[in-house]
Amino acid sequence: MSVGRVLIVGGGIGGLATAAGLRQAHIECEVVERTERWAPVGAGIVLSVNAMSVMRKLGMADDVARRGVELGRGAITNQAGSILGNTDFGVLRRDFGPTIALHRAELHHALLEAVGDVPISLGTSVEKISQNPARDDAPVEVRLTDGREETYDLVIGADGLRSQVRELALGEVPIAYSGYTCWRLIVNAPIGKVDMCEMWGRGQRFGIVGIGGGRLYCFAVANASRGQTDPSEGRLERFRARFEGFGGQVPAILAALEHPDQLIHNDLEELPRGDWVKGRVVLIGDAAHAMTPNMGQGAAMALEDSAVLVETLGQSGPLADRLKGFHARREPRVRWVQNQSRRIGRVGQLEGVVACAVRNAVVRLTPDRAAEKVLRKIASQPI
Repeated sequence: MSVGRVLIVGGGIGGLATAAGLRQAHIECEVVERTERWAPVGAGIVLSVNAMSVMRKLGMADDVARRGVELGRGAITNQAGSILGNTDFGVLRRDFGPTIALHRAELHHALLEAVGDVPISLGTSVEKISQNPARDDAPVEVRLTDGREETYDLVIGADGLRSQVRELALGEVPIAYSGYTCWRLIVNAPIGKVDMCEMWGRGQRFGIVGIGGGRLYCFAVANASRGQTDPSEGRLERFRARFEGFGGQVPAILAALEHPDQLIHNDLEELPRGDWVKGRVVLIGDAAHAMTPNMGQGAAMALEDSAVLVETLGQSGPLADRLKGFHARREPRVRWVQNQSRRIGRVGQLEGVVACAVRNAVVRLTPDRAAEKVLRKIASQPI
């Protein structure tokens, strides 16, 4: 049985990719997004080979590649900038395709173009979700914040870590704090060509990725208690002081910062458990399984969710069984990636002098092919 009308809540990467996929599959859908208007916010993003595989399925890979740059290598260094280990993305390219870095706004623009004529309502979210638990075939009744009351065959929650859909349909799920907070930023590159590197200090890391157009996407991570504020006044000075001990390209990047709004600050949190499906409501991306960004796989997992869900909705059989099958298919892979990411974060955020020295020595002695093996596993396993 084909699915009729679908509501997608959330106009981020996962939501728009799902809309584009459903449009290709000729399944009627619409998107609601709580943001009042599209704006070029956000920082950078790295689309790994498995994320780019979904882009190819959507016919977007060439457009996305034109908007960003292909990464050749990635490195882990110590705080001073000495290399501890390398990852050769070119080796993966031969079998799985390129790794692309770009501004998040560019990816968002590309997805909006792929969505085409799918209706999108900005400044709108869900206020109430009602389902009949006695009938698997009963539509979902939804009241939207713009006053509309509608019925849908399926509601997809792609509305992020603090998902309104998840809360309304499945109840409150505890959000776990990683123990470290993060700043993301874009600066005009004050240095030469950069592929990608992540510098490991004591309880701090600093990442640098070239995204084209003379720009660098950077992320900086530090151990901190949860919920610390970072007011605009004095923000640049505090940030520079916190990361002034880093060498390599970091001093030039810190000097290139011009105003506090360049720094996007948030605690790094995750959803370590929880259901994704309730009746005819299904969650994808961060709404289902938000994870730490240490493997750079958050957006990739949302894109994979989108591709698998679209495929699932095109299959035959009762919708309830198909949605359960979607969850069973995706959950083991997502949890493995999430757990790996958490472990990397714990190692990267070590603070003790001896612990960091041992960590750096182990990374330096580990063959580069070990990192390639992990990425190859992610790329080669069916989604």
